Amino acid sequence: MKPARNPVFAGCALLFALTAFQPSTAPAQNYVERFDTLYNSLTIERSGTVVEMRARSRRGEYLESAVDLADPLRLVVPYTRTLYAGLLVAPDPQRVLMIGLGGGGFHRLFHHAFPDTTLHSVELDDKVRELAETRMGFRSNERLPVTIMDGRLFVKRNRETWDWIILDAFRGGFVPPHLKTQEFYEECAARLGDRGVFITNLHPDTELYLADIKTLQSVFRQVVLFRTANRGNVIALGVKYRSPAIDDPEKWTPASRYAERFGSRLDLANIAREHVKIPAQVSRAKVLTDDFAPVEFLSTIELNNTGETR
Repeated sequence: MKPARNPVFAGCALLFALTAFQPSTAPAQNYVERFDTLYNSLTIERSGTVVEMRARSRRGEYLESAVDLADPLRLVVPYTRTLYAGLLVAPDPQRVLMIGLGGGGFHRLFHHAFPDTTLHSVELDDKVRELAETRMGFRSNERLPVTIMDGRLFVKRNRETWDWIILDAFRGGFVPPHLKTQEFYEECAARLGDRGVFITNLHPDTELYLADIKTLQSVFRQVVLFRTANRGNVIALGVKYRSPAIDDPEKWTPASRYAERFGSRLDLANIAREHVKIPAQVSRAKVLTDDFAPVEFLSTIELNNTGETR
């Protein structure tokens, strides 16, 4: 039986986690701001204590991130909770790479639960990092470093080994094509530890969804899916090993292992219940490669990340 957490340690961990959160420097009242950069057209909107970061495109606005300034550990965007499915197959990560910072909505609770773990974020757009800090209260530290660089270039140049690699880099409703190919997934797999897990956010309401899964399967020996309850997002996990089977709930990390660590903020048992089967139609899908990656053309998102997340 795992010993109970020391209450003094738990209090210190919370205090340390909140050093990754700082008061927003934007006005306290509600507001809407828009910013155009080389890479993004961004909207920042505050309503009450919740601040949203959205990306604008010809198809509309898509929610990139959201935080509650009054409760920074709350996972405002539902799919960020499902990203923790990684714990089911790769518990207690020590080194995590996350491609895509957004507003740092995932980071606060993760840092609180795993204060000794390094969560290194790679973000292409420095304006995103700036707005995460000045509008959404994020602050990097030695356990939450941020590198401003293209995610694929970082993976190619960085020679470190990671327990988790999370891909959550969206631009106006779609993932940049060079981050969805077989070649990129192979580069990520090479940076994973033997028991590491690759975690990525997919959209099942796009024509690209089946090709996404087929491409993951072409690199990772096992792939398993979790569909966020009452939302459109599907979180895919990929691993390099064949055994144990990661689609067998009997082999997953018990939810009780993290009950005290997360408290009422996250229930791993609920995430486990979001497990869905891989569609049979995947067998007929195409593998996306650097030579064939029609991501922007097939990305016909209609229902996902529309801002209806509260």
